[in-house]
Amino acid sequence: MIKIGDFARIGQVSIKALRHYDALGLLRPLHIHPESGYRFYDLTQLSDLTRILALKDCGFSLDEIALILRAHNADEITVMLRARVQAQRQLIAIEKARLQRITARLDQLTAAQSDDPQRDVVLKRSEAQHLLGMRRRVVGQREIGPFANVVVRRLMAEELWPTSPLVHLYFDVDPDTEEYDLFVGATVSGQPQDETAWTSECLPAGELLACAIHRGDYPQLGSAFAALGRWMLASGYESTSPCREIYLRSPGDTNNPAEYVTEIQYPVAPTQPESASPQPDATERHPR
Repeated sequence: MIKIGDFARIGQVSIKALRHYDALGLLRPLHIHPESGYRFYDLTQLSDLTRILALKDCGFSLDEIALILRAHNADEITVMLRARVQAQRQLIAIEKARLQRITARLDQLTAAQSDDPQRDVVLKRSEAQHLLGMRRRVVGQREIGPFANVVVRRLMAEELWPTSPLVHLYFDVDPDTEEYDLFVGATVSGQPQDETAWTSECLPAGELLACAIHRGDYPQLGSAFAALGRWMLASGYESTSPCREIYLRSPGDTNNPAEYVTEIQYPVAPTQPESASPQPDATERHPR
């Protein structure tokens, strides 16, 4: 038998760690002196210590290691190891995606596209929304504002008071004709007099959104869409459903266009590895 200090030195662990393993029942000393309390180990226990350290290196917690050591069935151990492999693969995928986003941001700065915080992109999850509004095809950006005004006036006329910022959903954009299939609406209090005169859109919760904030007048929104599209392509994401404009501060809140605040949101999913071609709706077919 050897003292705990010598056993720790050979196994390249701390004495504190050995005491902790003892408390958890992972690795008991072979003998504890009844008077001094000194712990003694046998060299054959190095194989047990090595197994603990190897499992720790695989990412298992000490509680999980205790379960593995107590499992005498090889099938149980195999199941736990396979679950760890899957968890590690998911972690690698998450970190690879993070690295891709960091690289996209670095490329953005290096190319001097913009280091303005207005052009930063963040990923977040959507909240469920039930929107009431109108949907129609409009031609050119000049028709978007008047259409939004029509929707707002109709809501007010029926005392359907918006309880959220106005939302634009772009279902389709024809870059050649500049024709937009556009929904404009908001969450409202109250019920419409004639539901058939309105269009409802339900935005689900939990969608992954690539989001950017634009500050300023609306003619400059196109540059924000372009920056967001470049970020999506560089970061390995593609659009999955209509893009959204959230009018956080609009002409109804201020007379100064420089104070307008608009959030652009693209519901996205990671691009499949075999799909290397650019997604047109994220680059050439943005609404602005």
